[in-house]
Amino acid sequence: MDFSKFRESGDLSDIVVILGGTEFPLHRFPLYAKSEYFVKVSRTSPADSNKVELLDFPGGADIFGIVADFCYNMKIDMTKNNIVQIRCAAEYLQMTGTGNLIEISDKFLQDTITSGKLSRSTGAITSLLLYCVTIGPLAEVAGIVEACSDAMVESWLKPPTKFTDPSNLKKQGSSVDKRDDKTLKGLCNLPLEWFVKLMTSARECGVRPGLLADMATRYISLVLDRDDSEKSMQDAGSKPGKESAEKSTSKIDAVKGTKKIDAGHVLDAVIMELPEEAFSDEVMTIDWITRTFKLATLRGCRCRRPLVKAAGEIMNKLAPDDLCIISPSLLRDIVQESCNDEGEAERACRIIDTYMAEMVRKGVLTGETFRLLASAAPDEARKSHDQLYGILEYVLTAERDKMSDDQQQELVNRVNFTLVSEDILHQALASDFIPPAYVAKGALALCARLKKDLEVMTATASKQDEELRKYNYSYKRGKVTTTPAPRSAYSSAPPYQRGGLSDTDYEPTKDSDPLKVLDSMLSGTDRQTDEVLASARNKLASGAGAGVPYNSFRPVQLGEHDISFEEELEFKYDRAFRAMDNSRAKPRSGGYGYRSSFRY
Repeated sequence: MDFSKFRESGDLSDIVVILGGTEFPLHRFPLYAKSEYFVKVSRTSPADSNKVELLDFPGGADIFGIVADFCYNMKIDMTKNNIVQIRCAAEYLQMTGTGNLIEISDKFLQDTITSGKLSRSTGAITSLLLYCVTIGPLAEVAGIVEACSDAMVESWLKPPTKFTDPSNLKKQGSSVDKRDDKTLKGLCNLPLEWFVKLMTSARECGVRPGLLADMATRYISLVLDRDDSEKSMQDAGSKPGKESAEKSTSKIDAVKGTKKIDAGHVLDAVIMELPEEAFSDEVMTIDWITRTFKLATLRGCRCRRPLVKAAGEIMNKLAPDDLCIISPSLLRDIVQESCNDEGEAERACRIIDTYMAEMVRKGVLTGETFRLLASAAPDEARKSHDQLYGILEYVLTAERDKMSDDQQQELVNRVNFTLVSEDILHQALASDFIPPAYVAKGALALCARLKKDLEVMTATASKQDEELRKYNYSYKRGKVTTTPAPRSAYSSAPPYQRGGLSDTDYEPTKDSDPLKVLDSMLSGTDRQTDEVLASARNKLASGAGAGVPYNSFRPVQLGEHDISFEEELEFKYDRAFRAMDNSRAKPRSGGYGYRSSFRY
């Protein structure tokens, strides 16, 4: 039966659905056939009630009109701009079952997401997520947020293909392409919970840290702008003008998910999800880190530690002039936080000294700034206080008339004169604002260091002299000795048992003539060779009686070669060949006891 004419005319209507100020005269049967929601409402409502009001319906009256057409078996138009609302409306009205609206809209939504993945069109997937933002938690219940997030991560991981949009080209000198730039701006409008889940999934799947860093900096920058806008409105003490109010409202509404969430919670949730490699990306500028660290310090956030580490890495690479853009109070907080990490205190002191030295060069360092920064790091972190004394001398010279004696004494106490060099002590002695007691203390410490160094050098020289005396004594004793050195068991054996002559076969004595000894060694070479050959023959011959395979060598006495080498070979090989297979010499038997007399 065709119900479309009743849907268009509203004739015989027995139920009215109200959305806001719009009323839809409909019929119970088509609605009950498609929607479990209306069935439950009819069971709980009074029998004479024929009106149903839908609150917070996804997409409003326009989307409900499409859903109502579907209930009347009318053709509906689903596009990428309304599919999220239709899918959520079907979830709202519980339109389950085969061929119902949930199944149909799910299929269309998956086709839309797949098309975006194939073309690497992250912008299309971002649009779906932004439609989910307008709907709220129902989109997450319907599984749309998770499906879009997974598709987004998959698009980031896969390289471009021939289906990729040609407009998705990289910016010159940038690691983020145009489409990704638009995508990241859109993702900043996601609620905090959705944004953090997307970052977590991307990090676990191996998305490049630079992209995660870009996402985090953009999202947190909006939070910082919102916080600054709120502070400016509070400081004004009155309602701002129309133009500034609209600007502040736009900044506040830019991060919808963080509108009612504490900014410190946002910082912890986002920054703590970043991998360590992301903090070294170029988007992590010193300006962004200092702004974020300032807010994190005010809110007592857990993310201060990774921010301090990132700030230390960046400040080590900054030129002294660029380092001065950081305020002294913020630099002090960063240094104090970094000193809690093992091995970071010395680097923090170098940053502070470089910072103050640059301010001295510009002529803007004050006594209060010196006191603030010089006390930020522990004294033992500095191995030398020479540079710190030079900065102190500038401050006392420039502001001596503006400071009291107690203030000057406090600044002087920041320098440890026991860790300065001799030249600095001469400068301090020549100045008129360093008490002589400090110079004397430094001189005594310098004398103690010199004495210790002298003792170490003396001990080293004594040890070297002792080793030299032992060496000379051993050398002289070896030259004048008349008794040959004792031979070892190896050296006392015959040469053929030792594998040949060695330098231990001859040990010089006082009366020995090296030329005669060398001549005797050369003349005895033939005899020693004969001894080696005779020994080898005896060993080979003696093994024949112990089951060793036959060999042609026989034991002979030295010099008794009764046959030549050619005769030896003839004796060995000129013999009758003996069959190796003994089984052929045995008679073979046939079947049934018959024994053959033939040999094979």
